Amino acid sequence: MPELIKTIGRYVIDGTLGQGAMGVVYRAEDPLLKRRVAIKVVRAAGEERAQALTRFQREAEISAQLNHPNVVTIYDVGEEPGLGPFIAMEYVEGHSLGSFVRDGSLDLETRFGILIQTMRALRAAHRHAIVHRDVKPENILIGLDGRVKLMDFGIAKTMAPALTQPGEFFGSPAYSAPELLKGSEPTPCSDRFAFAVTAFELLTGQLPHPGNSVAAVITHILTEPPVIPPGMSYETAKVFREALAPDPDDRPGTLMEFLVPLVAAQPLAAPARERINELFRHDDYAGDIVPLRLRPPAPGPAPEAIRASAGRSTPVRPLLAADPVPPVRIQLERKAAPRRPPVQHRRRDEGGSGIALTLVKWFLALLASSQIAWWAYHYYVQAHPGAKPPRRPASAGTGRVP
Repeated sequence: MPELIKTIGRYVIDGTLGQGAMGVVYRAEDPLLKRRVAIKVVRAAGEERAQALTRFQREAEISAQLNHPNVVTIYDVGEEPGLGPFIAMEYVEGHSLGSFVRDGSLDLETRFGILIQTMRALRAAHRHAIVHRDVKPENILIGLDGRVKLMDFGIAKTMAPALTQPGEFFGSPAYSAPELLKGSEPTPCSDRFAFAVTAFELLTGQLPHPGNSVAAVITHILTEPPVIPPGMSYETAKVFREALAPDPDDRPGTLMEFLVPLVAAQPLAAPARERINELFRHDDYAGDIVPLRLRPPAPGPAPEAIRASAGRSTPVRPLLAADPVPPVRIQLERKAAPRRPPVQHRRRDEGGSGIALTLVKWFLALLASSQIAWWAYHYYVQAHPGAKPPRRPASAGTGRVP
């Protein structure tokens, strides 16, 4: 049983990282070089055992050729009696990209940082005439420091003699280009198709060619266009339709020709867009590390508010720590606040200016009356030239009798 294994080769086993039908991946310590490693063991017998060992050796050779910061480094290859072929590789503390696809926790900038690092690993492989053949989220490791590592070059196609028979298919059907499913040889273009499927799944959380079975997925890839989810922008959908075109000649010629327009079509803030564009300008061997930024949680009621509103018809506003006083106390304080002074009190204060205004009004009224009397007198004199004007009353002190 795998849990009883203590050593493989010179490596001391201290845990299990994963287990499947084909084998087990262990976490181990290299006592000679004092470093932690991951060891993959394949359960195989007879011809399959020999072929698995050959594939491990091929993967080690490819790792040595690339020596790339975004490719998992292979340290050792061997065969353990009673177990089978094993490969000792760089231990990456983190998670596969597939786990982040499932929980959707990464923000948009981080997702593109991961895609750019993966693109660099693939471009380096293609420059060395190496086709990965199995690009998918489960083969992309994300370290806790944000470093991306592309792994599992065991079925990679190189210029060396092929390990597969004509018409034999290796890889994951959901990420395979139509020409591969029809029996054609793998090429960098088929890797770019798988990379586009990975990007589609990372951004949307779903595959462009869904299906309930492997046969249904293959049929959809061969006969149907990719399923564009609702809400995807026209520009983004156009980029994906071109990258996932059935005819290889209709797809972008390079990974950059796919990824740059894809970034341009996204609603990124200006600082994030500039950081991503700066990554595009770096060399493939720059070894950048992209911080893992998580998406902010979706807005929603706090758990306290949910519990308080249970069984009520109207929601209850939760009391926040930033509130200086509860809303009820605010209402009570407003009711107890002193009233404004009465209007008459303000008029008393303004008494001096009120008397002055009254005197001015009376003076203007007397002036207007005098002017009207003067106009009336002159009109009377002009209308009766021979008439004597009315006698004025005797002035006081003259001694005259009227």
